[in-house]
Amino acid sequence: MKFGEFLVAKGKIEERELEEAIKVQQENHVILGVLAIRESFLSSSQLGMILDHQRLNGGLFGEIAIELKLMDKDDVAKLLDLQKKERNLLGDILVLYGVLDRDDMENELKIFHEIEGAKIEWNDKYSTGISRIDS
Repeated sequence: MKFGEFLVAKGKIEERELEEAIKVQQENHVILGVLAIRESFLSSSQLGMILDHQRLNGGLFGEIAIELKLMDKDDVAKLLDLQKKERNLLGDILVLYGVLDRDDMENELKIFHEIEGAKIEWNDKYSTGISRIDS
């Protein structure tokens, strides 16, 4: 099971929201806003200011961040370099678009990893063809 399917099965997100997030994830680049938050260049409220400005006036994320004096040219250049190397993470996309808050996403991701880790351990332990059961 994948993380997105897990969230749908738990009722945390809708199938439509998963499909939209996967579409964004499949784009060639990481969203600069996601990177800016993850790399601590911006706070969530600062990101909101940039996105609001972008929705109203258009423009490029980095240029707006510089215009609003929230980042400098070096910060934007670092983010652009990182963007070339990374891909979008589904959880980050869901947080960015307000489908989940960060704490909820991180908690669900932890639970997902615990469940998937237990399945892997069980398969490794019990799929070796050993039929003896210890009491």
